[in-house]
Amino acid sequence: MRLSTAVRVSLVAGLLAAILATGFAFWMRHEIYATRYKDLQYRAEQARNLMMGNLRAVPAERSWPFSFEHPPTDQVVEIVEDNGNVPEYSSELSAHVDDDGPALQPLPAKWAPRSSQDRQYVTFGAPNPERLDAACGSGATQEASTCQDIKNLAGRRIEYYRGVVPLAHLPVDGGKSFPGDGRSVAVAVYVLPFEAEDAVAAADRVLIPAVPIGVLLIMLGAYVTTRVALRPVERMRALAATISETNLHERVPVPPTGDVLAALATTLNETLARLETSADQQRGFIADAAHELRSPIAALRAILEVAAAHPDRADWPRTVATAVEETRRLQDLADDLLLIARLDADPAPTPTSTVDLAELTRRHLARRLDEGPTLTLESPDHVPVTGNPAQLDRILRNLLDNALRHATTQVTVTLTTTPTAVLLHVTDDGPGIPTPDQTRIFTRFTRLDDSRTRPTGGAGLGLSIAQDLAHRHHATLAVTPTPHPGTRLTLTLPNPTSPT
Repeated sequence: MRLSTAVRVSLVAGLLAAILATGFAFWMRHEIYATRYKDLQYRAEQARNLMMGNLRAVPAERSWPFSFEHPPTDQVVEIVEDNGNVPEYSSELSAHVDDDGPALQPLPAKWAPRSSQDRQYVTFGAPNPERLDAACGSGATQEASTCQDIKNLAGRRIEYYRGVVPLAHLPVDGGKSFPGDGRSVAVAVYVLPFEAEDAVAAADRVLIPAVPIGVLLIMLGAYVTTRVALRPVERMRALAATISETNLHERVPVPPTGDVLAALATTLNETLARLETSADQQRGFIADAAHELRSPIAALRAILEVAAAHPDRADWPRTVATAVEETRRLQDLADDLLLIARLDADPAPTPTSTVDLAELTRRHLARRLDEGPTLTLESPDHVPVTGNPAQLDRILRNLLDNALRHATTQVTVTLTTTPTAVLLHVTDDGPGIPTPDQTRIFTRFTRLDDSRTRPTGGAGLGLSIAQDLAHRHHATLAVTPTPHPGTRLTLTLPNPTSPT
């Protein structure tokens, strides 16, 4: 199932929000519990110290056992004799104490005095049913919260602070004797976590509904925000959908945000500008091609119509020769147009091999010795380059065609090498090319005025094709200065022996 960008963003935002909110909730619960529990620990320790101080201050006239009429603390406490008897304990422990002492003996029977900072844990078992009924049954006077604490203690591992107080100074009374042999009682103050748990439960009552509601609100906000943020993109899409070849001048609005949306609009406008330029070039190319094709076709038709209208007066050998020449021009132009179409359609580099440029040039010059101007070659015996043999042959042919078309008496081809490049110079002694036109001549269908008056003038595609093929070989083709009148075209190819 495909989901929109806004839905995907909202889902991701919801997932991240759920992870963060859950982590925050657990952290807050931990902090609440830890803070309240530390407070309980502090109060238990203070209560233990207060109880021990009160026991040490028992006057000599008091008898043992004795009870605190007003316990000095509201903590859960237990006083245990060293023989295991439990004379004092809080109501919360009532159902966990039997006749022999505490249910799990949290304070050992023969307990030696220890540090006042002693802290241990005890696990409570199930409460005594009889004592539970007596404490919390029908007619019992215990508060509901105390009864709930009694039940909650079952099976719980509870922390407690303890301390030992010697009782050797107490008098003999009621059948109990303390003859000064180091006997003692122990004080245990329990840290019941129920208050901390209640605080966490109160927080849970807020967090449990708040977390999912907050996540849903964040997802809704992310969805709405994404939809709003994508509105400029939708406007760009809608406008771009209306642009065709008839209105390529249209441009999408650039939002004044300076961010990726503005960059997208700018890039889209640049793409439209390139498309407009390409379309203009294509229309111009078609118009130029039609113009160039029309001339030889019109000439050929005129020749044939005249001959057909007056067959008895026509010079048939001359008519046929002229028709063949015009047909050859048509064929050359069609070949050039097909080559340009292939170059535009397939910009990928063509397979290459090692080509002897000097040998290739010698073969071309040998075939063209009888075309008028004197041909001269200045070159080493071998000049290896890396390239496509057919395309290099076409470059050299087009350069020689151009030079022979404009030369007066001589065309010179020079091959030189440098550590990084191979240079092919084709120089003619013709009228030369004005400086403003030295770049324009490489544009398709560009011919200077002089060449248009010549019966042998080309279609203005040769140099353009040569430059396109040169670029495919990572080479350059340009007009370079010459010390003599005329024109020099220089092809600069990478030297295959260069270390770079």
